[in-house]
Amino acid sequence: MSQGSTKTAISFDSAPEDSGAATSTDVEKLRSILVQPEREKLKQLQEQLNALQFKITDEQTRINDASEVLVEATNRAKKRDDTYSNTLKPVVVEQFQSSARENPEIMAEALFPILGPAIRKMIANMLSRDSNKTKRTYKFEQLFLIEKESGLPICHATSGAAEAQDADMVSGMLSAIQSFVHDAFSTQEFDGLNTLQLGELSVWIEWGPSAVIAAVIRGVAPEHCRTALQQLNEDIHSNYAEQLDNYNGDDSSFSDIKSDFVLFMDNHDSRLRNRVRNLPERARRNLVILGIATALLLGWLVLNQLDKRKWNAFVAKLDSQPGIVVTSSSRSRNNYTVKGLRDPLAISPIALTADSGLDPDEIVFELEPYQALNADFNLQRIKSVLTPSEGVSLSLDGTVLNITGATSKSWMNNAKRLALQFSQVTHVTFGPVEK
Repeated sequence: MSQGSTKTAISFDSAPEDSGAATSTDVEKLRSILVQPEREKLKQLQEQLNALQFKITDEQTRINDASEVLVEATNRAKKRDDTYSNTLKPVVVEQFQSSARENPEIMAEALFPILGPAIRKMIANMLSRDSNKTKRTYKFEQLFLIEKESGLPICHATSGAAEAQDADMVSGMLSAIQSFVHDAFSTQEFDGLNTLQLGELSVWIEWGPSAVIAAVIRGVAPEHCRTALQQLNEDIHSNYAEQLDNYNGDDSSFSDIKSDFVLFMDNHDSRLRNRVRNLPERARRNLVILGIATALLLGWLVLNQLDKRKWNAFVAKLDSQPGIVVTSSSRSRNNYTVKGLRDPLAISPIALTADSGLDPDEIVFELEPYQALNADFNLQRIKSVLTPSEGVSLSLDGTVLNITGATSKSWMNNAKRLALQFSQVTHVTFGPVEK
């Protein structure tokens, strides 16, 4: 009875221990089930944090990331305002000036293809100021001086091969137009009509107190020509005031005006010399400055090209000399450099500059010493060691040294021993004494 009770007690005491262990395991399982999603999220956040930290600390990664958005960011900043452009402008200008000072040759060669078309376009725009770009050529073909009151022609001049019109017919036409306008529009004066358009021909009419100038023009003339025509009319009224007041049909006193008309037509057409002459003073000054700058640039480019050719020819000549090897060469303004190898027995590089047209003081030679595998140089080195006496001659045939004229047995033995120390000599032969 007591034994059974003891067994029962033992069995009763052990049951709660097993139940506690089972409960702890279940709690852990339950916890893992409930917390698993948060653990996965924490793991992902840690991985993202590591990746972000790598992007921040790795230089190449930052460069790649920035390059992907740099162009778009620049475009947006430029569209938003001018702050971005104003910030970059001093940097770009400073770098441009620095490059121009340090490498003027490269800068000039880079800008020359741009400057040429730009200069031509600028000159064309300056010399063609009329708005009608399809008719930039013009020419004064005829000038008429007509007495205002009577309508009689006083003087008539033509330019070049222009077909002359009858002066009486032209003056009659203008008188008819004057009468028509006066009767149709009840005008007191005819000064308002100053241009007639006849196809590609234009007739400019400048009215004065006593006379009228009519100019027949082919093409579209610029406005400054009308001003010059007005000035011509004023000069005629000033110089011939008395003759105009007393005009009675005799035009002999106006004979000198024809030469003035011819000179005026010769100086007012679309030829280049006249366009330049009629440019504003400031435009002419700028054109002269531009021409001088262009000439200097072209001259510099020509001189630079000639200097480049001389330098290349000198380097090629230097490299072709026995015992000299040119590995690199460079040329800049008043500074030339040659790098390579030179055998001490080779010709002096400075001696080659005599016929090159180059200043030897501007050339820096960085030539390292070496021994060239040249037969003449090898023979000279052998002679300097053997020191043959008078009557003894040495020649090198490949790797065989031939000695003739030697008489001393001891010298020949010593010469053979010394000669075989040269890597270029494998055999030594002695010939008979030359007679």
